[in-house]
Amino acid sequence: MASAALALEGNKRAVIARGWIINQKDDLIWFIGSVVASYALLFANIQLGVPAMILVWIWALGFDGPHVAGTVSRTYADKEERANRARLLYGSFLLFALGPAMVLAGRAQLLGTAAWGAAFFFFARLWAYYHLVKQHYGFMILYKKKNNDLADIDNVIDRAFLLLGMTYPFLHFMSHGKGAAQLIPFSTQSGPFLWLENLVLFAFVISLIAFAGRQVHRAFVREPLDMPKMLLLAAAMPMHWIVLMMLEQQTNPTEAALAAVSILTIYHNLQYHRIVWFHNRNKYSSGNASDYGLASRINKSVWRYIVFALVFGAAYHIPHYTVMSPDGLVMGFFWGGAFTHYYLDSKIWRVRRDAKLNRNLRMGDGDAIGAG
Repeated sequence: MASAALALEGNKRAVIARGWIINQKDDLIWFIGSVVASYALLFANIQLGVPAMILVWIWALGFDGPHVAGTVSRTYADKEERANRARLLYGSFLLFALGPAMVLAGRAQLLGTAAWGAAFFFFARLWAYYHLVKQHYGFMILYKKKNNDLADIDNVIDRAFLLLGMTYPFLHFMSHGKGAAQLIPFSTQSGPFLWLENLVLFAFVISLIAFAGRQVHRAFVREPLDMPKMLLLAAAMPMHWIVLMMLEQQTNPTEAALAAVSILTIYHNLQYHRIVWFHNRNKYSSGNASDYGLASRINKSVWRYIVFALVFGAAYHIPHYTVMSPDGLVMGFFWGGAFTHYYLDSKIWRVRRDAKLNRNLRMGDGDAIGAG
């Protein structure tokens, strides 16, 4: 009986891969289950009638501003990072000038057009959404690494499935949202845009069929199914579709945009806090604290990290959301903070190239990750 039980357990391990980033409990709570926070904000807005601005203040001060502090805690606060990445860290401050420069160019009608400011704020919203999608992609890659799910065919299919599956609801929101047209500097009812939307939908359906077919094939040839990856996709992708399509009915463009930002991003924030804390504890609790400077003190305990994050978040977002001119010069400057965060995140989480990051995230080895 004992040998039969062991054989059964071995077969289960062979059929389903269960490699977690931290452990099963933490991953299910923070990286997958925290999507519940997005649904809670959506319910509050749609069913309870909570104004989007109230949701924004809860989200900005409690979650989003603090998650930007998470980036600071492992970059600017880290003496080693400042020395090794000085050009990246200080050069990224130039992004604060992008918004004001484009707003001023619009006011001066540079090259005969006043559309520079509108183009900037549209670009800012695109980058913000892309940033969310890239984090989900990043977590997917970590699970693929943990579960040896890096075959070329899987990398191509998984990437296409996730990126197309999160692009289509955004395009649909742009073309069908009652107030979306007021936030977009071009027509989304024109032939080219609708053609693009339908093309992306068609490509997504193909990727969905390919993804499902590949899982069936893996099961047939007894390759382990990457269960954590599929749970992540099952949490993240439907949420984006549901939130954006429900918010299409908002007639006030500002309400719709603010609600979408807070609802979609709170899931991202919670994931990010947990992965940052996991990374920081692994890095800063070992070795000589003097090697890292302020980062070691911030991350000495979870309470220090929380206090630092909340204080930083308040200092960052209170001025941001107190400025009520969404398309003005000052707002263009505040977008620089978000841009710096987006840009740094695209550089500091590259497990494919960074052996130290692999160790700090306990990936198991310092090997490169071929998928991204």
